[in-house]
Amino acid sequence: MNPAKIEDTLKLVLVSWIVIIAAAWLMGRLCRRIGQPPALGEIAAGLLLGPSFIGLFAPDFVSFIFPEEVKGPLALLAKIGLLLMLFQVGMEFDFSHLRKKSKVVISSSIMGILAPLAGGLLIAPWLHRTFAPELPLFGFQLFVCIALSISALPIMGRILLEMKLERTALGATAISAAAIDDAVGWIFLGISTALIKQGDNFSWVPFLGQTALIVLYFYVLMKVVGPFIIRAWRKQCAKYQTDTFTPGFLALLFCTLFVSALITSRLGIFAIFGAFAFGVALHSEPALVKAWRDRFADFVIVALVPIFFTNTGLNTKIGSFDNATAWIGCFLVSAVAIIGKLGGCTLGARWAGASWREGLSIGALLNTRALMGLIAISVGKELGLLNDKLFTMFIIMCLVTTATTGPMLRAWLPEDLKKLVPKV
Repeated sequence: MNPAKIEDTLKLVLVSWIVIIAAAWLMGRLCRRIGQPPALGEIAAGLLLGPSFIGLFAPDFVSFIFPEEVKGPLALLAKIGLLLMLFQVGMEFDFSHLRKKSKVVISSSIMGILAPLAGGLLIAPWLHRTFAPELPLFGFQLFVCIALSISALPIMGRILLEMKLERTALGATAISAAAIDDAVGWIFLGISTALIKQGDNFSWVPFLGQTALIVLYFYVLMKVVGPFIIRAWRKQCAKYQTDTFTPGFLALLFCTLFVSALITSRLGIFAIFGAFAFGVALHSEPALVKAWRDRFADFVIVALVPIFFTNTGLNTKIGSFDNATAWIGCFLVSAVAIIGKLGGCTLGARWAGASWREGLSIGALLNTRALMGLIAISVGKELGLLNDKLFTMFIIMCLVTTATTGPMLRAWLPEDLKKLVPKV
């Protein structure tokens, strides 16, 4: 590419990035003041900057701030931010509680998938008939079920971190159940994508082989790669008498992180799961976790992650709701999403022996859809399974489920954990 062209594109990207960081920070701070996760404000900032609000009154301004030339570079920055965020989320959690809580994890995650799936099967035919009869019914039903059953692992991580619950048994149980739900959701998404794209040519044999390779890779990551990196960390700390990163170790860490992301992407699941799994492999080394948090956490959260949410908001068109039926459909999607995930996870946790407060808290946490829901919705649109109206309905569902997570969790949190939560 021409160096002058690169410089021109860089200037455009910097202008867009400045606006995104400022808007996301302001809206995130506002949401935090009212007890909501900053991610909700970051998504709202994208909605405000996009065609749903400012774009209605000043479309030329939106085109000036976010021209076509910046969309590719911003999307790349957003992906890198998600990788680093998921890596941090994986490191931050203490999974030592899971031996006692494994039944709760499995039961709540299974019910947290089955109940929303059932809800999706109930409402998908009406949504299809009313809003998009031209779309393929089978693929649309699959997508609705997936979008309703998935949880937002990174946003749940941020909520738990902000509420100081990341190293509690409840936090570890919820994040593990969400990881299972998300993994199953991505598998379903992969299956549905293959079915839609390949039709009768789809074969189960390669898929089962792919699944076996993913399981094998995660095992190697936990038993070989993670311990090797931890030994390297301890060696560099002892050699240089330091509790932070040396350049050599940092190069090793980033290379391993990116290779892990590439491997999971090559194996057919999202690259962010490779980052998360690698973080989990290092979670048992608190000094390493602290060094990462001190060095990189704020930069990732403030400068990189908001780009993804803002891009989603820029593609959302609330103005496409041109009649009362559209708003009824929007309400129905959000209501079924909340009832299915909250009810399913709560009942699953109760059947496994958790208290009502624990079950409701787990359900409230898994109810948030923000990040993973947005990714799944974007895939659905790329596959041609969503028009603008349906896309906006599911975006609003992600906003509503994320907005209700904090208040529900504060209301239902067990009494012994409420004292850990900072006051709003």
